[in-house]
Amino acid sequence: MLYLLLTVICSVLLGFIFKLFSKFGIDSFQAIVFNYVTCVCCGAIHLGHSPLQTANADKPWFPYALMLGFVFISGFTTAAMTVKYFGVTISQIMQKMSILMTVPFAILVYQESSGFGKIMGFILAVAAIILVNWPSGTQNGDNHGLKVRSLIWIPLVTWFLSGIIEVTFVKVQKEGIIDSGDPTFICNVFGTAAIIGLCVATYGWIRGTRIFAWKNVVGGIILGIPNYGSMLFMLLALGNGLEGSFVFAVANVGIIIATTFGAVTLFKEKLSFINWVGIAVAVLAIALISGVLLS
Repeated sequence: MLYLLLTVICSVLLGFIFKLFSKFGIDSFQAIVFNYVTCVCCGAIHLGHSPLQTANADKPWFPYALMLGFVFISGFTTAAMTVKYFGVTISQIMQKMSILMTVPFAILVYQESSGFGKIMGFILAVAAIILVNWPSGTQNGDNHGLKVRSLIWIPLVTWFLSGIIEVTFVKVQKEGIIDSGDPTFICNVFGTAAIIGLCVATYGWIRGTRIFAWKNVVGGIILGIPNYGSMLFMLLALGNGLEGSFVFAVANVGIIIATTFGAVTLFKEKLSFINWVGIAVAVLAIALISGVLLS
């Protein structure tokens, strides 16, 4: 359970750091790129050597690392956009409702436990996704409400990519493709994302469509440390004998509660009554899926 707690803490920090980017004028994409470079450096310090080696190309997990690298940088970018247009709370809710993909996958493919609670949880989770994304036209003005409606695809893509990431982690852990205690796999995921991001960023710097600034590097370093921790502790929790359907569900409900409390108290985010109902339903859904209420 310690690894679950650490996963929650690191994940909550990510959402709050994203929120601060706009305040300090930090380019989210460039910060995300340097965040992945930082993650690789954290892995090198952890391992005591470079985790990016040509010999890794022969590892059974290498194709998954390459695929996840693309998904990671795409998912982090849409998550940052979700924070910008919808707020920290909605962004975290959408990412954590990825259990709609993860839990069925773990149950159907790897025969993890299922029951009435999980079925009811899925039904409530679908309702929660609709409610937490229901924009209020009067909350910040009718024009803002219309703009948010046109951008509804952003949190939906965030949800989908988060689900792909979690499903892949369940697969490689369940099938023994990776050693959960060895960060080499996630470091190669981060490395792939960093290389892709640096190529895109360099193209922007050359074309003049992006402006390099050291504050983006600093923002990336600050983001990268808890990002590395969130992935490492999540893998350690999975490798501790806990079911994936339990790990992701329990961690996600903790993240939702902590993020909501922090966003409202620290950043004064305004949520509509429908949004609050959606958050409550999301917490109930995840609690049912994890078996917390019916255990």
